[in-house]
Amino acid sequence: IVFTGSGGAGHDGGNLTDSITLANINYESRVIKLIAIPRDLWVSGEKINLVYSKDGKNQFKYLIGQVTGINVNYFINIDFSNFINSIDLLGGIDINVPLTWDDYFYPIKGAENELCGFSPEYNAEINKKYSGFELEKQFTCRYEHLHFEKGALHLNGEASIKYIRSRHSSQYGSDFARGERAQEILLGISKKIIEKSILDPNNSTLKKFTSSVATDIKLASLPDSLKLLGDLSSYKIVHINLTDKNVLVSGTSPAKAYILVPKSGAENFADVRSFIQTSN
Repeated sequence: IVFTGSGGAGHDGGNLTDSITLANINYESRVIKLIAIPRDLWVSGEKINLVYSKDGKNQFKYLIGQVTGINVNYFINIDFSNFINSIDLLGGIDINVPLTWDDYFYPIKGAENELCGFSPEYNAEINKKYSGFELEKQFTCRYEHLHFEKGALHLNGEASIKYIRSRHSSQYGSDFARGERAQEILLGISKKIIEKSILDPNNSTLKKFTSSVATDIKLASLPDSLKLLGDLSSYKIVHINLTDKNVLVSGTSPAKAYILVPKSGAENFADVRSFIQTSN
């Protein structure tokens, strides 16, 4: 099952799948591999996070399969607003934060154009002096400070989306770190669903939960699937992150955009598939 998250209406690039996690569930070996796939991965002439909005879920599933060597049966996409509501519907989730980290520049919705009390003269001055994020950092009232302590943590929907979306932490702020955090959130959701025993297709909470996502999973097929899978809480969880520390390397697209390609060469995913297969 490939899980994706996108901004949705009101967000820049709202249709882009900026969080991509493939869950490979092997019911024979009782192992679940959670594979974080970076949004900048270059596949078939475009970034992987463009594929769903441009070519649809079937092409997206096919290309994820080409990259990983794993046939993708199902697709689940959720936008930010529905993600928050779904977490709250479950009563929040519990995760394990791997290290203490801060983000001093998490954007406050609706404050994007605040001048933070600057005079027109000073505003003009800093606009000449800075550009890009260095300019944005001067407007501190547009941001809030996020702090997460290492260890067990309970998150509601709003805190969960901040945990995933944060990108300016000096300790844990890379896109690869965001992939790891998405895995933690996904695990937290799965554990809460199991804990609350809501996987009955007739369960009203499950119906509300699934109505908030775009998916090709049919509720009617759940009983047979769950019988096949058995007790998911007994499975071993293997975390796999495709990064420039293992099988990928940074590159540049024909349009000069930042991309990631396999170390073995663009479009050559043999080593990526082998890495996933042998990770245990």
